[in-house]
Amino acid sequence: MSALAAPRDRRAGPLRLREWGGEGPGILLLHGMAGHAHWWDRVGPLLTRNFRPVALDFRGHGDSEWLAEGDYRPRAWLDDIEAARRALGWDRFFLCGHSMGARAALSWAEENPSRLRGVIAVDFLAEPPPLPGRFQRLLRRPQPIYANEDAALARFRLEPDGTTLSAPELRELGRLGLRRHGEGWSWKFDWRALRVRLGPIWEQLPRLRVPALLVRGDKTTVVSREQFERMAQILPGARTAEVAGAHHHVPLDRPEALAALLSDFACAPPA
Repeated sequence: MSALAAPRDRRAGPLRLREWGGEGPGILLLHGMAGHAHWWDRVGPLLTRNFRPVALDFRGHGDSEWLAEGDYRPRAWLDDIEAARRALGWDRFFLCGHSMGARAALSWAEENPSRLRGVIAVDFLAEPPPLPGRFQRLLRRPQPIYANEDAALARFRLEPDGTTLSAPELRELGRLGLRRHGEGWSWKFDWRALRVRLGPIWEQLPRLRVPALLVRGDKTTVVSREQFERMAQILPGARTAEVAGAHHHVPLDRPEALAALLSDFACAPPA
């Protein structure tokens, strides 16, 4: 990794930003639910030739602050995007989100079209299904606390679990999402944030007036090809791309392919 691509973390009020330097317009990278800025560590350094990439930790995630009352709503994450934009001094930029971050990116794009050069939404649910009973029970539990780091890492899983990461790479990703919590260890995301429920996106997509790229991993179990094609049909002027060999977690599975797609989109965004 070149010195130009070496990351630097800094605070923006309650938020943590992870920057790689770089040339060209800014691109703000948004993680999914229960993730953090490190999920972009494989992509960020590859973008510095065409962008100035910055990854954000949403509130309740990573090293950003938690909401004391735990009342997380989609609006809070839109406010985080705006706070990051202001802290970075960006007038117009690209916005790229994965999973829950993609939903946030599209909502922010709808409200702020003049601020964006383009929006990229990577492998997200257009219509979240009802939660299985086991997840409903999990959400009623308090923040999990583990006796030590190894005990916590033994419980770390991707959701869904498909990935091309090796076992050591997956363990390192889990380690980056852990911190001390009282006498034990817990995750860097507020368990209460998992209770956020998102509605269907079908009525929102036709209202977007920003150049858009929709991305899907060809091995994903999150968004079907039928849903993906429907999204492309109703989002005005959208480009689409499938990433070969990628499961739902495209930034982890195929960072080079995703970085190439973002760079191509920036060079010739759709009209």
